Amino acid sequence: MKPESSEQLNANAQWLQPAPANASPQIRLFCLPHAGGGSIAFRAWNASLPSAIQVCPVLLPGRERRSAEPPFTQFDALIAAMDSQLRPWLDRPYAIFGHSMGSLLAFEWARKLAQDGLPQPAWMFLSGRCAPDTPPDAVPLHTLPDRQFLEELNRRYAGIPEEAMADPGFREVFLPLLRADISVVESYRFRPSEPLDCPITVFAGTSDRSVNWTELMGWKSQTRGRFAMHLLPGDHFYPQEPAIERVASTLIALCS
Repeated sequence: MKPESSEQLNANAQWLQPAPANASPQIRLFCLPHAGGGSIAFRAWNASLPSAIQVCPVLLPGRERRSAEPPFTQFDALIAAMDSQLRPWLDRPYAIFGHSMGSLLAFEWARKLAQDGLPQPAWMFLSGRCAPDTPPDAVPLHTLPDRQFLEELNRRYAGIPEEAMADPGFREVFLPLLRADISVVESYRFRPSEPLDCPITVFAGTSDRSVNWTELMGWKSQTRGRFAMHLLPGDHFYPQEPAIERVASTLIALCS
């Protein structure tokens, strides 16, 4: 894919924080966050990956430097916007890592690129999320009253400290973003299509209450390529180091 001019890339760079440097990496790794998450969680990945791999944390609207922008609430609209802004960076081989909500975004972005005849990821790493054809929950979470909404999220994902749930500042600033992101996830509807050709590696915590073995193995039917699954110690937000090591070893092998 032909790269755009530096001016055009700078205009697109708000979706990538920090914006990729003017280096010439062998492969780019786009990293997509969980609901309520931002790009900060992925910035430490640079220290674990060689310079041949350029880590590109995706910053969605409504958080960090983009906190003044309204967050998306509909999955298809977010995918369309993300795709239009990130395509200019597909001028070299790339891989995608997504956690939880980010896994769905990664998968559907890869499918859109494939359907448009563009190169698929060299590898896709999906974490903490059931296969996309898993039936959705009968009762949406994003419409629940605040306290019930947070308690149910904590029951499933165990990611919100009790003191944060009781903090009015947290509820005022973070709750609307979290509710919007959950709305994005719950507006997702799987549409059957041809499997991808790219390899898929799935990660999940052994104590993650939001997924089970069958739902994780369902990702295997979404690729004609290689498939692997790794269960790591921890819950939905398991320590990232083991996953980073496996991502690094996989991508280093691709670059060699």
